Amino acid sequence: MAAWWRRRAGRGSASGRSRAAELDELVRAAYEEGRPIPEELAAEAAVAGDVRAMTVYGIGLGNRGAVKEAEEWLRRARAAGDPMAALALGTLFMDRGEFDAAERYFRPVAETGHVGARQALVELRALRAAAARDAPPPSRPAERTERAEPAGSPNPSTVSRPPGEGPSGDEASPSAPPADPPVEWAARQLLLHPDDNGHPHVLLAMAVLQAHEGEVARARAYFAAALASGDPEVLFWVSRIHVAQDGLHGAREHIRRAADAGHTASRHTMGVLLTEEGDTAGAERYYRLAAADGHTDSYVNLGVLLRVRGDLDGAETYYRKAVEAGDAGGMNNLGNLLRQRGDLAGAERWWREAAAAGDTDALVSCGAVLAERGDWAGAEPLWRRAAEAGHAGARLNLVQALVRTGRMEEAERWLRSVDLDAAATAAAASASTAPPSAPDAGPPDADPPDGPDLAAVADWLSGPARAGDADARAALDLLNGASDGR
Repeated sequence: MAAWWRRRAGRGSASGRSRAAELDELVRAAYEEGRPIPEELAAEAAVAGDVRAMTVYGIGLGNRGAVKEAEEWLRRARAAGDPMAALALGTLFMDRGEFDAAERYFRPVAETGHVGARQALVELRALRAAAARDAPPPSRPAERTERAEPAGSPNPSTVSRPPGEGPSGDEASPSAPPADPPVEWAARQLLLHPDDNGHPHVLLAMAVLQAHEGEVARARAYFAAALASGDPEVLFWVSRIHVAQDGLHGAREHIRRAADAGHTASRHTMGVLLTEEGDTAGAERYYRLAAADGHTDSYVNLGVLLRVRGDLDGAETYYRKAVEAGDAGGMNNLGNLLRQRGDLAGAERWWREAAAAGDTDALVSCGAVLAERGDWAGAEPLWRRAAEAGHAGARLNLVQALVRTGRMEEAERWLRSVDLDAAATAAAASASTAPPSAPDAGPPDADPPDGPDLAAVADWLSGPARAGDADARAALDLLNGASDGR
C-alpha cells in the first residue's frame, strides 16, 4: 500500500477525458489495484468526499508517519462503511500493540467473510500469544477455516448456507503472510538443517537471504533449485508469494501444484476455491484428501458439502470428527443436523457446547430453543451477546424480545443498527441466498431520540417481514398491538 503514492511527473488530459474522470480512475486504481497515486491528488479526492480516496489518503499518511491525520481520514471512511478503512485502522492499533482496539475493527469485517480481515485476526492472535509468552510468534500461521452453516434463525428454523458463504470462525486464509519476517524464517531453516545444503527448505531460505541482500541473480538460482525439488512445503511457500502478488484466485495453479504434491493446507484451499467455482466434485476430492490428513476445517467443509447434497450420514461423520478436534463450527453444524433429524435434545446439547466456545450462530439457536419454551428472559442475554458481536439475526431476535416487554426505545436503537438488506437476506437464507453482510459490531446509538418512534420501527420491520422472516412478522404484530394500546 505504500506504493500508492508517488511524486508527480506532470499531468495532462488522458484520451480527452475530463479531469474529474481522470481523478476518479486514479483513485479507483489506487484503491482496487494498489497503483501509485500522487499524494496531493489523493488528498483532493478525499476532501471532495470520495470514500475510497479517504482510505487511500489515510493509508498513505500512515505509511509516512502522519498517524494522527491518517486516523482521522480512516475513521471518516470507516464511518461511511468502507471495510478497507476498518482494516487499516485495526492495523494501526495492532502495530501499536493495542490488540483489543485492533480486534474491534477487524472482527466485524471478518464476520462478513472478508479474507484479509480473517488473516488479520490470525496475525493478531499470534501477536497476542507472543506477547503473553515473551517469545517470537510462530513461523507458520493457522490455516483458514472455510465457511460453515449457521445455526437456526430466531424460529429456530435451520438455515443452511452453501459451503462458500458465511464465516465459521476467525481463522485466516492460507494466504496469510508468515508471522515471522521472511529473513527470520530463513535463518531458522538454516539452523534446522545445518549440514544439508541441498535440502529444499535450505535452498528456499538461501533464496530469501540472497534477495534480502540484493543478490537477485543468486536468489533466482536458489529459488529455481528449491522449486525444482517439488517439495510440498516449498510449493506451498511459492504459492503464498503468488497469493501476495496476484490474490488467492490469481495464485490458483500454484496452490493446485502444492495440493497435488501433498500439502494438506493447500488441498483444503483448493477445495475452497473449487467450491466457490461450483465444482463440488473437485472440491470434495480435495476436501477428502485434506480430511484424510486430519485437517479439521476440511472435516467441517466436507460435512457442509455432504449435507447440502442430502447425505446426512456422511455429513454427521465429518461433523463429529470436527467435534472430536474441538471445533466450535463443527459443534454448531452437528446441532443443525441433529435438529434436521428431529433430535432437538441432541441439537441443543451441541449448540450449547458451541455457544460456550463463542460461536454466535449457536448463541442464536440456544436462545431460540429457550424462546420456543417461553423462556424469553433466558433467551435475551444469549441474543444480546451475539447481537453485540454483530450477528444480524440476533439483533432482530433481541428486538423481538425487547418489544415483548415494552422496551420500545432500546428496541428502536437496536433496529437502527441493523442493515435492512442484511436482515432481508438472512430471512431468505433458507432459499440458499447469499449470507448477510454483518454490520459493525457494537452497542446501539448512545443518544436515542426522545421517545420511541414506533412508526419508524414498524417501517424497519416491514422489509424483513415481507421477505418471509417469521420473527420480524411476529415483532411487527406485537409492535402494532403496542401502538393500538397507546
